[in-house]
Amino acid sequence: MAKTFPKVLVYRTVLSLLLVGMPSAAHAAGKSPAGAAVLSLVLPGLGEFYAGGRRSARFFLVTEGIFWSGMATFRFLESYRVDAYHAHAAAHAGIRLKNLPESFIKEVGDFESIYERNRRERFLAGEHADIRTETGDRIWEWDAEASRIEFLDLRSKATSAEQKALLFIGGLILNRFASALNAASIARKSRTRDTGVKFLVDPRGGLYASIQRGF
Repeated sequence: MAKTFPKVLVYRTVLSLLLVGMPSAAHAAGKSPAGAAVLSLVLPGLGEFYAGGRRSARFFLVTEGIFWSGMATFRFLESYRVDAYHAHAAAHAGIRLKNLPESFIKEVGDFESIYERNRRERFLAGEHADIRTETGDRIWEWDAEASRIEFLDLRSKATSAEQKALLFIGGLILNRFASALNAASIARKSRTRDTGVKFLVDPRGGLYASIQRGF
């Protein structure tokens, strides 16, 4: 009997060493912060839904919808106003602006006619003047000063709509990064703190478990 007890003690000791630090199942079920962040970069709010933060998920999804609506609205206004000042130039200055460079379109608004533009260029640059051809489909001449001023106003409104659309695009980008950071934070908080189970041997005989939790 005396020889049997040491063997039992050895077996129990080996068993305790094998089971030291056994991780809990709850910890393994934690959400991945990186995965949550990636999901929110794809669609703001999606990472929060994955991590369990439904309230903030709804906030980021609604914000995303508002930004998309704003961008689409101002893109439409930009396109509408570009068409408007193109039509105005064709009707009142006799020139079609489609496919013309931005620098040329600016001069159409700045000068009463191509002839005035070239006269000013000759006066300022002399023999080095960059003279535009006064034939073909690039000739313009406004029928009235009021028409030219209205063209400038329409063009300014188109530019304003373009800038506002770009602001909403910036909002879409910021919303993604903010949602990614928030989703990762929620996922980290959802993870159970490390928990381990240790089986220890009582020298007097017997086996008992010790649960340890990291803080």
